[in-house]
Amino acid sequence: MEDSSDDRALASGSFAKEEFGMARDAFQLARGAATAYEQQKVVAIFRPLAEATLAVVGISDEDVVLDVACGTGIVSRVLHQHSPKAAITGLDLNEGMIATARAVTSQQPDAYRWEVGDVTSMPFADGAFTVAICQQGLQFFPDEASAMNEIRRVLRPGGRFILTVWAEPPRFFIALAEAIGRHVSSQDATRSLAPFTYPGLDAIPALLRSSGFAEVRSSDLTIDRVIRDPETSIPLEIKGNPVGPAVTARGEGVMADIVSDVLSSCRDLVHGSDLISPQTARLFTAIAV
Repeated sequence: MEDSSDDRALASGSFAKEEFGMARDAFQLARGAATAYEQQKVVAIFRPLAEATLAVVGISDEDVVLDVACGTGIVSRVLHQHSPKAAITGLDLNEGMIATARAVTSQQPDAYRWEVGDVTSMPFADGAFTVAICQQGLQFFPDEASAMNEIRRVLRPGGRFILTVWAEPPRFFIALAEAIGRHVSSQDATRSLAPFTYPGLDAIPALLRSSGFAEVRSSDLTIDRVIRDPETSIPLEIKGNPVGPAVTARGEGVMADIVSDVLSSCRDLVHGSDLISPQTARLFTAIAV
């Protein structure tokens, strides 16, 4: 069957900036989805990305670290394992994410400070941190320039900013978006790809420099997204995505059809009982001046 224009756009990642903006504005997890996010996405990709990033940048016990758009706090948790004396604060706009972060770190209440807050107006003093990290958050900020200016404000001069943004849509999510487009709607397909289709990727160095950062450098990190027992885990991937309610509202039959389509499209990525899809992030580092 010939690809539709929607499918070709999904496969190429060539969404208009207006379409991305609408998808980004809608990319908020429904209440309760943070648990599915923690169970599936953190294990499959966000922990491996945090580990790969921290292995490259290096953070010491003396650092005072802000984890911006921290989600359920996986960057903070990996950081604490490597630098247990570093002071760590995590901030996210989504109350459900912060509630989950608090719950999963309840045995170490003194190791982290968790805050619900807006990245464009953070409740921290000027120069409060030596390091700010933002793992896969920039593409969801409605006002990137205001967010970068605010991050610069809370960093002391000479402080480091570490940022990752997905560099391109991975095969697995292209297949998933195409299946959602066939069985749910093209709008939900576009929303599901919002993390991977950020149109401002190439402009990030200029954005950082205009916000008071220097020594801007970038490199790519490719990590395997390991989806164990995909027939069980793909529905969790969907439920941990803002399109989850739209998909689950169509019933178990539609969910099963989507899973079947994805496994058919990605059969070459299945190794034993796992589906393994490489995923590339662009890593940016910069110094506050």
